Amino acid sequence: WRASLDAAAATCDAGAPVAQRRAAVSRAKARAADASLLITREAVQMHGAIGYTDECDIGLFLRKAMTLANLYGSSALHRRRYDACMPSLVDA
Repeated sequence: WRASLDAAAATCDAGAPVAQRRAAVSRAKARAADASLLITREAVQMHGAIGYTDECDIGLFLRKAMTLANLYGSSALHRRRYDACMPSLVDA
Protein backbone atom coordinates (compact mmCIF):
# COMPACT_ATOMS: atom_id res chain seq x y z
CA TRP A 1 0.00 0.00 0.00
CA ARG A 2 2.88 2.36 0.71
CA ALA A 3 4.21 2.08 -2.85
CA SER A 4 0.74 2.90 -4.19
CA LEU A 5 0.54 5.92 -1.92
CA ASP A 6 3.99 7.16 -2.99
CA ALA A 7 3.09 6.60 -6.65
CA ALA A 8 -0.17 8.53 -6.25
CA ALA A 9 1.64 11.46 -4.62
CA ALA A 10 4.33 11.46 -7.33
CA THR A 11 1.71 11.28 -10.08
CA CYS A 12 -0.22 14.22 -8.64
CA ASP A 13 2.96 16.26 -8.09
CA ALA A 14 4.13 15.61 -11.65
CA GLY A 15 1.00 17.16 -13.12
CA ALA A 16 -0.09 13.98 -14.89
CA PRO A 17 -3.34 13.87 -16.88
CA VAL A 18 -6.55 13.79 -14.86
CA ALA A 19 -7.36 10.15 -15.68
CA GLN A 20 -3.93 9.03 -14.55
CA ARG A 21 -4.21 10.97 -11.28
CA ARG A 22 -7.67 9.56 -10.60
CA ALA A 23 -6.45 6.03 -11.25
CA ALA A 24 -3.42 6.45 -8.97
CA VAL A 25 -5.44 7.95 -6.12
CA SER A 26 -8.13 5.29 -6.39
CA ARG A 27 -5.54 2.51 -6.38
CA ALA A 28 -3.87 3.97 -3.28
CA LYS A 29 -7.19 4.44 -1.45
CA ALA A 30 -8.36 0.89 -2.17
CA ARG A 31 -5.07 -0.67 -1.15
CA ALA A 32 -4.75 1.42 2.03
CA ALA A 33 -8.31 0.63 3.11
CA ASP A 34 -7.83 -3.09 2.53
CA ALA A 35 -4.48 -3.10 4.34
CA SER A 36 -5.81 -1.24 7.38
CA LEU A 37 -8.75 -3.61 7.74
CA LEU A 38 -6.59 -6.69 7.31
CA ILE A 39 -4.01 -5.52 9.86
CA THR A 40 -6.53 -4.53 12.51
CA ARG A 41 -8.63 -7.70 12.08
CA GLU A 42 -5.51 -9.84 12.34
CA ALA A 43 -4.46 -7.94 15.47
CA VAL A 44 -7.82 -8.64 17.09
CA GLN A 45 -7.52 -12.29 16.07
CA MET A 46 -4.04 -12.54 17.58
CA HIS A 47 -5.14 -11.00 20.87
CA GLY A 48 -8.34 -13.02 21.11
CA ALA A 49 -11.34 -11.76 23.04
CA ILE A 50 -9.30 -9.11 24.85
CA GLY A 51 -9.07 -7.28 21.52
CA TYR A 52 -12.73 -6.31 21.90
CA THR A 53 -12.52 -5.12 25.49
CA ASP A 54 -12.09 -1.54 26.63
CA GLU A 55 -8.80 -2.51 28.28
CA CYS A 56 -7.16 -2.99 24.89
CA ASP A 57 -7.00 -0.31 22.20
CA ILE A 58 -7.02 -2.80 19.34
CA GLY A 59 -10.82 -2.79 19.22
CA LEU A 60 -10.74 1.00 18.92
CA PHE A 61 -8.25 0.76 16.06
CA LEU A 62 -10.49 -1.75 14.28
CA ARG A 63 -13.54 0.47 14.59
CA LYS A 64 -11.56 3.49 13.39
CA ALA A 65 -10.21 1.49 10.43
CA MET A 66 -13.73 0.37 9.54
CA THR A 67 -14.89 3.98 9.57
CA LEU A 68 -11.96 5.39 7.60
CA ALA A 69 -12.01 2.56 5.06
CA ASN A 70 -15.35 3.85 3.78
CA LEU A 71 -14.56 7.54 4.09
CA TYR A 72 -14.45 9.10 0.59
CA GLY A 73 -15.69 5.83 -0.91
CA SER A 74 -15.19 2.16 -0.25
CA SER A 75 -12.39 0.09 -1.73
CA ALA A 76 -14.92 -1.51 -4.11
CA LEU A 77 -15.94 1.92 -5.39
CA HIS A 78 -12.32 2.92 -5.93
CA ARG A 79 -11.56 -0.33 -7.76
CA ARG A 80 -14.43 0.41 -10.15
CA ARG A 81 -13.17 3.98 -10.54
CA TYR A 82 -9.66 2.67 -11.24
CA ASP A 83 -11.02 0.26 -13.86
CA ALA A 84 -13.02 3.07 -15.46
CA CYS A 85 -9.90 5.25 -15.73
CA MET A 86 -7.68 2.53 -17.15
CA PRO A 87 -9.12 2.34 -20.72
CA SER A 88 -8.40 6.03 -21.21
CA LEU A 89 -4.83 5.49 -20.03
CA VAL A 90 -4.28 2.63 -22.49
CA ASP A 91 -5.65 4.69 -25.38
CA ALA A 92 -3.50 7.71 -24.52
